[in-house]
Amino acid sequence: MRTFFGLEAEATTAIQIADWRDRQFACDGRPVPPANFHITLAFVGETSPQALENLCLSVDAWLARQDTRGAKLLLDCTGYWPKPGIYWLGPKTWPDTLSELAAKLRQLATNIGARRDRNPFQPHVTLFRQCVTAPLAPATEPAITLAYRHFTLFESRQGKSGVSYHPLQHWELAAPAG
Repeated sequence: MRTFFGLEAEATTAIQIADWRDRQFACDGRPVPPANFHITLAFVGETSPQALENLCLSVDAWLARQDTRGAKLLLDCTGYWPKPGIYWLGPKTWPDTLSELAAKLRQLATNIGARRDRNPFQPHVTLFRQCVTAPLAPATEPAITLAYRHFTLFESRQGKSGVSYHPLQHWELAAPAG
C-alpha cells in the first residue's frame, strides 16, 4: 500500500483552483484532476498494514500531547520543478506550525521505515505533471484561500484512468487561533 499524509482541498477550493488554472495555461504537461488536488505533508511510500497501524498510533499519541491548529493558506505563487516536470501553485508564506506538522509526520514515517525525505518543505498543489517546459507566467496572479482543519493519511492507487487518492484516516486539528 502506497501512502502519504496531506491536506485535502475542499471541493469548492478545488473547483476554484481548476478554474483559475484552466483559464491561465496552455501547457505541454498533463493536468491533475481537481479530485486529486492536495498538499503533501509527508510521503510514507509502500507500507505494510502493521507498519501503517503503528504509524497511526504514533500520530494519535503525538497529537494527544500537542495543540496543533488548523489555518488558512493563501495560494499566491506558482513554481516549476523541471526534473519531475511539475508545475505547481502554492503560498509565498505559511505558518511555522504547518512546517512543524510536516516535519513531525516525516519523522514518524521514518520511524516505521519510510525513506527519509531530504527535500525542503514547500507546500504546493500540483497543477500539471510531465511538463517538458514551464508554462508562461499566469496572466492573472493567483489568490486562492485553502483552509485546513484536519490532515489525512491517503492511499495512492494506480488505475486504468490514472492515479487516485483514497482517504484512510483523518486527524482533526484545533481551531485556528484568533
